[in-house]
Amino acid sequence: MNMKLKILRYGVNGEGIALYNNKIVFVPFALKDEIVDVQILKDNKSFCTAKLNNILTKSDNRETPICPYYYDCGGCNLQHIKYKEQLLIKKLTVENNLSKFANCNFLVNDVIESDKQFNYRNHVSFHVNDKGELGFYKENSNSFVKIKKCYLANETINKCIDIFNSYFFDNKIYGYSAKTKQGTIKMVDLKIVDNKLLVTIVSTKLNLENLEHLFVRLNLLKIKYGVYISLNTSNNFLIYGEKLKHIYGIKQIETNEENIKSFISSYSFLQINNHIKSLIYNDILKNVEGKVAVDLYSGRGVLASMLSKIFKSVYAIEIVKQACVDAENILKLNNINNVKVLCGDVENFFSKIQEKIDCIIIDPPRKGTTPNVLFDILKSKPKIIVYLSCASNTLARDLKFLLHENYYKIKLVQPYDMFPNTPHIETLVVLEKNEKKY
Repeated sequence: MNMKLKILRYGVNGEGIALYNNKIVFVPFALKDEIVDVQILKDNKSFCTAKLNNILTKSDNRETPICPYYYDCGGCNLQHIKYKEQLLIKKLTVENNLSKFANCNFLVNDVIESDKQFNYRNHVSFHVNDKGELGFYKENSNSFVKIKKCYLANETINKCIDIFNSYFFDNKIYGYSAKTKQGTIKMVDLKIVDNKLLVTIVSTKLNLENLEHLFVRLNLLKIKYGVYISLNTSNNFLIYGEKLKHIYGIKQIETNEENIKSFISSYSFLQINNHIKSLIYNDILKNVEGKVAVDLYSGRGVLASMLSKIFKSVYAIEIVKQACVDAENILKLNNINNVKVLCGDVENFFSKIQEKIDCIIIDPPRKGTTPNVLFDILKSKPKIIVYLSCASNTLARDLKFLLHENYYKIKLVQPYDMFPNTPHIETLVVLEKNEKKY
């Protein structure tokens, strides 16, 4: 069924939202205030989904996407919107989530812009099809999109696409299929920092044919690089396999993050936008104080190392064993002896910290944290709570718990555009203890 609709507002993924028979209609790629011709694809009880057929009245905020795969790939879905409007959409998303899930109407600062809207990603994981070609799967589907370039990725990463395509083609190496259980390569994971490249090939076998052919091609990049093979014989596509084998070049990327010497290994978590990462870390350091800090979900321990310059003692809690090993090594590299790394689930470690905690920093995964962790945070009564989130809906849910009965009050809500041209937003919230309640 086709119809004409006016787009009233944006959804959480940047899609247009209209009304039809008092039901919400989601229209991907439509902009606020546009009048559009759509085809209703699904008519559910409470909402409809529609396909954009034609734009009858065009918004001034509409942009022509530069990526030829944009409408097929699904890796980014705001490229058709001018950047200033993207920032407004993201700010509105944070505001709406805080209001809806936390019953909070605190003033949200304007979103801090990224210095780059394209070529900002320093880390990309590519899938490989049954022809040995790199690309991505279309959003919410098994449809593979072969690409020659990702416009969000660092240019060196883009050069690697052709390098791997030609190496796989020449040596008859094909992508693994979960359906047929055929093929070898599951992923090609690429990280680049300070013009140093780390490659992790996720494969069903540790030895690949004619690897010297790959090294000859990578040598043409004229940068330092290292190559690993991650053995994964299960039927999933996780980068973390049963065994990791270093096969060529550098073993890790040595770098400097906000005056902390650090390194990035094959399995290291990496904030994908260096510019925004630096701004966030600096803003965190400006808003913390006290003698004892706890860094939850601490990863490689880079932030904990920075906190060591402010606090008498710091506890870094992380469940990923390899990240804890990296953190210990980074502490040694920087001669830091007032940070203690605790490896395990964050739910199990508060009872082991005997010192009075002045400040807690929490940077959980997208799903947020648990009520038990939030209860332990409130129980420890820190003066400052800093919450960094990549998902403002779960952030708001957790804030509702922390703000209950006004034991804490919000000092700052600052969004950052870590992921331009996508609907994702990084948000920093600083909470201060309400002394009147304690």
